[in-house]
Amino acid sequence: MLRTIDSVRVTRIEKVVQESANIRSLIFDDNMCLSALPGQFVMVWLPDVGEFPMSVSLLYGKKSSIVVKPMGEGSRSLYNCKEGDFIGIRGPYGSNFTIPKGAGRLLLIGGGTGIAPILKLVEEANRIRIKQLKVQVVVGARTRDELSFLPILKKFLNSKNVYPTTDDGTLGYKGFAHEKVNDLCERFEYDTIYCCGPEAMMLRVFDIATKRKIRAQISLERIMKCGIGICGSCCIEDIVLCRDGPVLDDKIVRELSREFGKFERDKTGALTKKS
Repeated sequence: MLRTIDSVRVTRIEKVVQESANIRSLIFDDNMCLSALPGQFVMVWLPDVGEFPMSVSLLYGKKSSIVVKPMGEGSRSLYNCKEGDFIGIRGPYGSNFTIPKGAGRLLLIGGGTGIAPILKLVEEANRIRIKQLKVQVVVGARTRDELSFLPILKKFLNSKNVYPTTDDGTLGYKGFAHEKVNDLCERFEYDTIYCCGPEAMMLRVFDIATKRKIRAQISLERIMKCGIGICGSCCIEDIVLCRDGPVLDDKIVRELSREFGKFERDKTGALTKKS
């Protein structure tokens, strides 16, 4: 029997927000997405294009959103959608970021569209309002025009807890996000580090967390075709990311050292070196 979560729910894009030079938020109405946990994803279907995974991002009142950057054919088509266009949604699926009981200070890192589940986690931290909880965020991009969601993050967390980084130094810290993470780890003691973005960045962040014995939760990305653990296209070693991930804790990530940051799978499922 088909689960309700697996059926395609057709909805209309109600608003498109240009968040940066190359990132847009698509806002839509879907009741099941309202209960999505930070880090979970949905399968988004576009007629005549296909279906692909997207992290569930911020809530806009009683509306949900996804964050889109034009990279491949599917994401480019989704990026070019207009208000009023129809999309299909399945899910939400997968594991999620969790905030440990008694947590004090958390460091969140988002690069590119990896900021989407990080935003959802910031939203969750703000919702639960644990008195001793302190949240800081590093947002990385190549240049100033590609940085996104800074006003929203500053509204949630206060400007002093938001650290933009740009490769070219046009805004914030000049350098890579992991370099800023290392700098912050020199200044503060963190209970947990959370990360989503380019895998090369996440590998370096994970190495920093491991060296400093800080717990970490990483959201990995692979080609996902089914979203429900059937096709196996999103495997990384023995992990099926759409079912067992995409969010993995440091204990599991350490067991993926042969592939994490080094190999990926192409559309045929063949293992290839990361470009």
